[in-house]
Amino acid sequence: MAESQGEQSELRQIRTFQGDVARALSTQQESLVSIQQTEALRKRMGTTPQALEANLEEADAKRRRKEFLLFMIGSFTLIGFGLMGIWYGYGTYLKKTAPPTISIPNNRFISSAVLVNLEAATTTRQALIDKFLNATKEVPTGELRQIVLRKGPGNEATLVSTSEFLKSLRSRAPGSLVRAFDPLFMLGATGGVTSHRFLIIKLTSFENAYAGMLAWEPTLAEDLAPLFDKASLVKAITGTSVFKDVTSRNKDVRMLTTDELPAQSVLLYSFFDNSLLIITDDLDTLRVLIDRLSREKLSR
Repeated sequence: MAESQGEQSELRQIRTFQGDVARALSTQQESLVSIQQTEALRKRMGTTPQALEANLEEADAKRRRKEFLLFMIGSFTLIGFGLMGIWYGYGTYLKKTAPPTISIPNNRFISSAVLVNLEAATTTRQALIDKFLNATKEVPTGELRQIVLRKGPGNEATLVSTSEFLKSLRSRAPGSLVRAFDPLFMLGATGGVTSHRFLIIKLTSFENAYAGMLAWEPTLAEDLAPLFDKASLVKAITGTSVFKDVTSRNKDVRMLTTDELPAQSVLLYSFFDNSLLIITDDLDTLRVLIDRLSREKLSR
């Protein structure tokens, strides 16, 4: 009787296994190999089919969560690289399309549309004068052109100081006057039918500069007139030619003219706001420079 019951139990297990196989093949579309592997795993773990199925579902859920996490990490990584590429490309675009940076020298006392750099470190007096005259030739009407003297080539080379500039010209300016000059000076020309050159020097002491200019007057024309293309007029100056006081728009001006009639202006100088010395060769040019300096002062 017992043997008969055992045989029936084994038959039920066989039928159950066969039924499970049939259901798996029909509903889950599993292969016989995968079913055999699953059954072998269940026997090793000693679990019921329901528990094994739950474990497999949990493992599958963990796998899916892991795959989702890896997918999200990969997506964020790609998005991050994409944003970095966009940022780099935009930065490169801005650099290429940005207007060039204009370097404004410290000795620009008046705004000028054109700036010309001249290397003057080892230049002789005549070579320096020739370079300056060529750079300021045929300046268009209404234009103010600045000439920047540097100790080397390029826009970043050190500026030539006022004392070095006067030394290059072999000027006989008194030492007290040179010491009253700041290292910064502006050299240039205004445009018109004839170009008129100018020299503006920043002062550290107005009192010493005023007295020093009076002392320099006897040789001032010989020292600076060639720089203003007035070398020929210097020959027309006699021993009696001296600087005289002139008033222009309520400004005191010291002016040197030729003795021959009609008298021609050789050189003149005036002070602006007791902080700048202006040297030029024409009263109209002096007025233009003073007007421009006044506007620059008001705009600050």
